[in-house]
Amino acid sequence: MNKTITLTFCLLAILLPVMGFAQTDGDYSNLLQFLKGDGAFEKWFMEVFTKLDNSVQDSAAGSALVGKAIGGLGALMYLGYMGWQMAAGDREWEITPMLKPILIGFTLVYWSGFVNMIQAPFEAIAEPGISIFSDIESEVNDLRVERFKKQQQLLDAVIKLKAEEDAKQEVIENTTEDADDSWFDISEGLDKLIQPIKEWSIRMEFQMQKLVAELIEFCCLSILRICVYLIFFIQKIWSYILIILGPIAVGMALIPGFENSLYSWVSKFININLYTFVAYTIINIGQQLIASGYTMEIERYDTLLSNGTITNLDALMVYVSNSGMIYNQLFTCVAYVVTGIGVLMTRPLQTVLFLQEGREQ
Repeated sequence: MNKTITLTFCLLAILLPVMGFAQTDGDYSNLLQFLKGDGAFEKWFMEVFTKLDNSVQDSAAGSALVGKAIGGLGALMYLGYMGWQMAAGDREWEITPMLKPILIGFTLVYWSGFVNMIQAPFEAIAEPGISIFSDIESEVNDLRVERFKKQQQLLDAVIKLKAEEDAKQEVIENTTEDADDSWFDISEGLDKLIQPIKEWSIRMEFQMQKLVAELIEFCCLSILRICVYLIFFIQKIWSYILIILGPIAVGMALIPGFENSLYSWVSKFININLYTFVAYTIINIGQQLIASGYTMEIERYDTLLSNGTITNLDALMVYVSNSGMIYNQLFTCVAYVVTGIGVLMTRPLQTVLFLQEGREQ
């Protein structure tokens, strides 16, 4: 019976630390990337989803045929109307008005080139912001990994410390005055066997506080990503619609009563292509806030432990007993939300800066 109990304790002592999910330094980055994505904004989305314009332009070929047909009909109506006026003497003979159908015809024939010509300057304007984002994102992600590492080290250190104290206390309580000398011999190493069991139990207790903190961060990080993804998603939708239906709008510019449709389309297309520049400018500023939040958390963790070892026990006890795991990351969560709201302001900011709204009204 005693051998069975001893064997059970030994197995638990070996297995429970493994079940505690201890991580080496090289595992923290991969674990964080697996759990929460590669960076606050998710590297896959920023590199792949924001570069889908080529497939959109390929889909515009079919609608360009409709635009050419409308443009051809409009050109006949336009030239017929102008020619009738000139033949009747109601209008002087001019060559300049006749160039409009030719220019629109070339635009429809080389529609993809026309779209690329408009997009090129705005892509060049946005390129510095995208490069800055890549550089800042790399630095901020390093801070994010370091923050995650400190969080795990702090949690493990607190659990280990409390488990040691609880294990010793349990041995003392079980050591009664009636115990013989053999019990004292066994009790000298019993606390080390009980400690892993206590670590598992305490980990479950601290997981509740950590769970609340993780839920708060999850909500704030979700708000940030939803706002960023939504802005680029809206841009892609508008860009797709304008590129697909653009040939029709350009072709209708030759029909009397729709002379301004070309200018209106160009204005809207320029408007939507400015989203990238404005959005990345806001994101880069928000990255500074997020980096400040990470740095603040890391500095607080450094006051409590060094290389996974507790350096300030009193401060640690205050930190744990007052829900420090929750409050410590609030600044980072606020930075997530503020950046997300700022990204949603892309359209109003772009409108104010370039006075697009006033021209449309």
